[in-house]
Amino acid sequence: MRLRRTLGSDVIETTPHGYRLTLVGDEIDAQRFERLVKRGRQLLTLGEPERAAHVIAEALDLWRGRALVDLEDWEPARIESSRLQELRLDAEETRIDACLQAGGHREVLAEAQARATEAPLRERRWALLALAQYQGGRQGEALRTLHRARTVLATELGLDPGPDLVALEQANLRQDPALVAEAVSVEAGARCPYLGLVPYDVADAEGFFGRDAEVGECLPRLAATGVLAVVGPSGCGKSSLVRAGIAATLRRDGRRVVIVSPGTRPLDALAALPANGDAVLVVDQCEQVVSSNDDAMGQSRFLAAVTEYAGQAPVVVAVRADRLSDLSVHAPFARMVERGVYLLGPMDCANLCAAIEGPAHQAGLLLEPGLVDVLARDVEGEPGALPLLSYALRQTWERHEGRTLTVAGYRETGGIREAVARSAEGLYEQLPLERRPLLRDVLLRLVAAGPDGEPIRGRVARGSLTADRDHDQLIEQLVAARLVISDDEVVELAHEALARAWPRLRGWLDDDVEGQRTLRHLSTEPRPGSGSHRERRLTSRTRRSTRRRRGPYGAACRAPSGGAPRRARAGAGRG
Repeated sequence: MRLRRTLGSDVIETTPHGYRLTLVGDEIDAQRFERLVKRGRQLLTLGEPERAAHVIAEALDLWRGRALVDLEDWEPARIESSRLQELRLDAEETRIDACLQAGGHREVLAEAQARATEAPLRERRWALLALAQYQGGRQGEALRTLHRARTVLATELGLDPGPDLVALEQANLRQDPALVAEAVSVEAGARCPYLGLVPYDVADAEGFFGRDAEVGECLPRLAATGVLAVVGPSGCGKSSLVRAGIAATLRRDGRRVVIVSPGTRPLDALAALPANGDAVLVVDQCEQVVSSNDDAMGQSRFLAAVTEYAGQAPVVVAVRADRLSDLSVHAPFARMVERGVYLLGPMDCANLCAAIEGPAHQAGLLLEPGLVDVLARDVEGEPGALPLLSYALRQTWERHEGRTLTVAGYRETGGIREAVARSAEGLYEQLPLERRPLLRDVLLRLVAAGPDGEPIRGRVARGSLTADRDHDQLIEQLVAARLVISDDEVVELAHEALARAWPRLRGWLDDDVEGQRTLRHLSTEPRPGSGSHRERRLTSRTRRSTRRRRGPYGAACRAPSGGAPRRARAGAGRG
């Protein structure tokens, strides 16, 4: 019973003669070891020594001592233990061979020396040691090693060295160029070049690929009209284009560029506007000015200031297509945007391949044949899938084999649709039960459902979320998982795509429409001072109202008179 609770009820099968363990495949470490060694040999034969070394090292990491040590009195177990031990010795030699073929002689020279000392009657170990010494520029020492191998074999076994050892000695004497392998940079592949849900910024311009044509079209339009409005669906890469593409190019050309986002307090963002119009103004996520707050006066003042600035210097605006109509009610701003609208669509196949391959090659990574085709097929017809693609690639990189990103690694992430959801759900499952409501509250502060049901992310002051150590630790966990981004002042969701891809967060949003509306209303109240008493009064009243209306699952139990049932979240007025 205890074993069933630990391993699962379907793992132990009841038979007429007792019980049988029904583990299969990789659940048995010996079988997994053999499979990995076999695959490593295949990769080495196919000319991929780095991947072969990585896979065989993974196999060797499964060992914790002698095999089947508790069954030494049973003859079948002794035979199997000997077979596995021989396979282990061969795997150790194959890994050293793979590292030498990849040019890593410095990393394995000491190990090759130790392996030859451990088993001096295995010719291959002497050959690998001599080869490592030769590749390290120690040809004389390599010849002495081969001579010592000849002496040991003759003394201990009365045998001459085999043909492989003799051929290596001859190649060493004539300094055969084939003995030297091209070294691979140790740092190649050590850094992930994909940012995940986070958009590319100006500093990331060197790793931004796939939008060269769009940048080439946007810059002349900006120069001709003085206004560029990049419009497209969420997740099509607007922020990356205006930051890592347009703004970065302008800075390289010597132009000063100022980038702002309205956030929940658009008037605060106005403070960053240049006073004398000597810089190009980039307004990223401009839709936040109407989606993140209900302050009509603040909206009008922000949009009026941007419109006025366009009269003296170039302005670049990035706007979600589904929010463009909300901004059009501000007539002067709408007329300004109209002059330079640029509709950004999904990448075509060639540019998508560049966006996948460019960062990988720049970081010294290899892509397994077929991986790009699989990714392109999964993204096809999904204009908002670029953040999900980048996140899936980041998760694939964490499963890399040597310097190679593999199709199997990508499949393990769950693909474009599942990678983000699995990562977020995994974080949720790892949290203690008492901290999960805390995660829910934090995320609902960072994203809300818009009038059309689409998620809208906002920026929240970090101080309002990290009231205690638990909150601060949770934010750091979310940042480490690349689900939110944060600095010393603000926290924001990495992308709205998280809410679309993670069913749990989507469900929280659906259950919290009224609570989010109330919270946005309170967040636009005056800061503590003259309005602090009113804010406290509204917060208290909201909590009392929420407690009256909540059912057992957060849904309304009773509708206000004359209206349809409403929903509210507990503590919606908090913060």
